[in-house]
Amino acid sequence: MAERTRELELLDEDLVESALGRGRVVLLSGTVASGKTTLLRAFCDRHADGVWLLFATAPPTPHDEPFGVLRQLLKDTPWPRDRLQGLLGTAQVADCAHCAAAALLELAEDTPLVVVVDDVHYADKPSIRCLLKVAHRNRSSRLMLVLAESTYDWSVRPVYRMELVRQSHFRRVPLAHLSVAGVREVLAEHLGASMAQQVAEEVHDTTGGNQLLVRALAEDYIDSLEYADHDGWTVGESYRQAVLTCLYRSGHEVLEVARALAVLDIAGSAQQIAHMLEKQPHPVRRALRRIRRLGLTTGDRFRHPAARAAVYDDVDPDVLADLHFRAALLLYRGRSCGRAADHLVASRSVDKSWAVAELRRAAEEALAEDDDETAIRYLQFALHGCTRPRERAGLLTLLVVAKRRSDPAAAVPHWPALMQAHRQGLLSVPQVAGLLRFALWHGFTQDAEELVDWLGRAYHASDGPPDGVLLTTGHLLRHTYPSFLPPGRQQGPSCAKDCVPLPSGFPAQAAEMLSTLLREGVDIDGTCSRVAEQILHNIPLSDDSFEAVMSVLQTLVFSGQLSQAARWCDDLLAEAARRGVKRWQAQLMACRAEVDLRRGALPDAARHAEGALTLLGPDGWGVGIGAPIGILVSAATVRGDLTAARGYLRRRVPEAMFQTRYGLQYLQARGQYYLAVGQPQAALADFRYCGKLMTSWDIDAPAFLPWRSQVAGVLLQLGDTEAARSYAKQQIARAGSHTTPAYGMALRLLAQTAGRRERLRLLKEAAEVLHACGSRLPLVQTLTDLGCTYEAGGNSQKARMLLRRAGRLAMMCGLPDVPTQTVASKQDQQTRGSEGRLAGRVERCPAESGPGTLTVAERKVAALAGLGYSNREIAQKLYVTVSTVEQHLTKAFRKLNVKSRDELPLELELDIELPSSSASAHVDP
Repeated sequence: MAERTRELELLDEDLVESALGRGRVVLLSGTVASGKTTLLRAFCDRHADGVWLLFATAPPTPHDEPFGVLRQLLKDTPWPRDRLQGLLGTAQVADCAHCAAAALLELAEDTPLVVVVDDVHYADKPSIRCLLKVAHRNRSSRLMLVLAESTYDWSVRPVYRMELVRQSHFRRVPLAHLSVAGVREVLAEHLGASMAQQVAEEVHDTTGGNQLLVRALAEDYIDSLEYADHDGWTVGESYRQAVLTCLYRSGHEVLEVARALAVLDIAGSAQQIAHMLEKQPHPVRRALRRIRRLGLTTGDRFRHPAARAAVYDDVDPDVLADLHFRAALLLYRGRSCGRAADHLVASRSVDKSWAVAELRRAAEEALAEDDDETAIRYLQFALHGCTRPRERAGLLTLLVVAKRRSDPAAAVPHWPALMQAHRQGLLSVPQVAGLLRFALWHGFTQDAEELVDWLGRAYHASDGPPDGVLLTTGHLLRHTYPSFLPPGRQQGPSCAKDCVPLPSGFPAQAAEMLSTLLREGVDIDGTCSRVAEQILHNIPLSDDSFEAVMSVLQTLVFSGQLSQAARWCDDLLAEAARRGVKRWQAQLMACRAEVDLRRGALPDAARHAEGALTLLGPDGWGVGIGAPIGILVSAATVRGDLTAARGYLRRRVPEAMFQTRYGLQYLQARGQYYLAVGQPQAALADFRYCGKLMTSWDIDAPAFLPWRSQVAGVLLQLGDTEAARSYAKQQIARAGSHTTPAYGMALRLLAQTAGRRERLRLLKEAAEVLHACGSRLPLVQTLTDLGCTYEAGGNSQKARMLLRRAGRLAMMCGLPDVPTQTVASKQDQQTRGSEGRLAGRVERCPAESGPGTLTVAERKVAALAGLGYSNREIAQKLYVTVSTVEQHLTKAFRKLNVKSRDELPLELELDIELPSSSASAHVDP
């Protein structure tokens, strides 16, 4: 009886008046589950001993049994059966009502009489007529008439209200839903005061104060305590049943509108729902108001998801499908209310032309929001109902795009249908270009050749400026799938220096940038890398732009801009992970692994490459698997983990991979492995095959793959010094720029074919170049060679310094064994043990010390000193005096908190102008 004290007092007052011969008529009005019945029974229980009580409940049944309610009332009277039959057996309804009313008034003469009828709005017409007769005549009697109705149920028996309000002794008692305090009081009865205090506001928000719903939630909470995983407030079966009870007791009209609201699942207006149900707005508006007063909705949306679910799950499947189709049509026509596609899928109906178009539009929106699963569901459903061939081909193409985002292998089963659509002429040029990329990636070589031929004819048949899609596709073939280019088509216009606006903008420009770099072999003036960064700043990450993004990143990597490439990879990886597109993540991880490998971060390279493989799996990687596997093999080989490298090489790879750029990366890594396991001839065969393919494909770029240096390295092992020297000099000539890792590595190999004096000079220059490029692994080898050369010449101090620096750098790269064993016997435990003391001193440098505190001049001098140059050699190289070098070096030692050259930090950046003359010019032919 929470918050019903005042209402009960009013009933008591009216009963007192009635007992004194001043009869009263009371109408309790409230929504379903507002507590009317509870209040009536409490009132009756309070006065059961002092008055005569007649109680009836009108059933909510569609049939009208004459005098059904009156029969319930009269069965509790003291009259004999024959009198009751006489009262109700009168032929005329008017006479019967008059006689029954008179009999009730007669009964009240001896004892106060209370006549109670619950749910009077459902009462049959004859009974209503009798009750109104009583209401008209009980003013001077001891009879109190108490009726209870559900508010706003205008669909049944509205006439009695108008008759009642005309009576002077009539009182209407409205029953409102509970306030928060009332909810707290009800909950306290079931859950205790403490728990009620905690959850009262939440329960009020969920129920709107509806007593039935409040008690149902309390029951659900009590039931949930039986489960071990109970955690907090629970909305369960009792609440669900209470929701349905409220609606079913409110009539068919309310139930129908509630179902429409549950299906629509948006804040729909009465006009929209009326349109959906093909009804007039007025009754729908009335039903919405009734549902809101039940405490089920607020703002015409269900207060709690469980309320909507209860209504939704209660709908018959056929009715539900029809409602979903109606909702889809409503949303399609409105365009502003939400997405119709979900309702089309739920309706299992796509036999309308607008439905297929709507599903495709919604799928495109879902892809733009990175909701691949939803897009795939829409497209698959659209394909089931689409009968127009060209439209089906477009849907299938988009479905493949959606599937390839997260699982490229899942799109492969659609390949035959796509090729059939192409051969029937159902695909546009951009769609065929996308189909070609699919074929190339998954190794469908014969189909790829057919598609290349078709696109070539389309290119030559076009009038006006070249199509951007065709240009982009042509450059993709040149830089990644060159074996598929028609004969004589390897050459193309230079892009980087004099590029003109292209029809498709950035994608074509990015593809041409990479194609140009691989063809010309080097980014001599930095144009490619500069334009690449500009593109990255201006192009958003999307399905249409991803290929361009990867081309630009590879341009940065192959042009030696590793720091920029790493930064962009990390930023784009973070975005791809946030958006959940696995294909983007995998390919960006592989690119990041390539950067790590080139920078000598072997553990990071292996981690990123393994992550890339895991994301897509072998089938998803297609021919591109050569890149991550090649990186894993190279990293494991360099670290000496030949078992792991052999395991990676045993993985299945597609044969078509060897017709692509990815196959070159795989062959290079396999050659390195063969060399490490003592099979130089096999290594030589792989490296030379790489060279043959690269030259025939016109992508002979040392920045991508310095195959001549690798051949030279094998020849040196085989003892063919002259041939090795020739390959090294060819590599130097091909490198073009004197600031690239390929140039530095070639210098090192050339040094191994030269005499001691020339070797020192070449190795020093190689160390400068590799240090400046940040190429740690080749720098480790170069410093080791330089130290060994000094050792052989008797300069043990310089040898020790350089070998220790090589060892420290090797540990930074993740190499397990420091490659300084050549002179280890002369360094003994003191030399090796000093490594820990040195590291400790460097780590304890004060915050104001470190490389960042050096001036430019001090940095130049310290960097050259760390590479083994004497003070005099540094002075000659920098065009300063020996005294100046000594002063700068002294200041650098003090700022860096070191005492000798071999303690100089490895992270010093070399910031000097390299000699203008190439090393090859000083080598005897």
